[in-house]
Amino acid sequence: MIIFGKDERVKFEAIRDTLSNAVCGKYDEAQTYHDGKWVMFEPTDTTEFDDYMKLLAIKRKTNRK
Repeated sequence: MIIFGKDERVKFEAIRDTLSNAVCGKYDEAQTYHDGKWVMFEPTDTTEFDDYMKLLAIKRKTNRK
């Protein structure tokens, strides 16, 4: 599960055209709550692995050192 906050949702939309239809479909189907959009991904094989890495990069905090 990945929870996308407001800023992260903007980042998702920016890379949307690089993601697979399956990943975008899961995102679109997910319900939006007051604290963000909660998306449950269920990987069954490695075909969408690159997409998941892109999504996790959105969540990664920058190194502020």
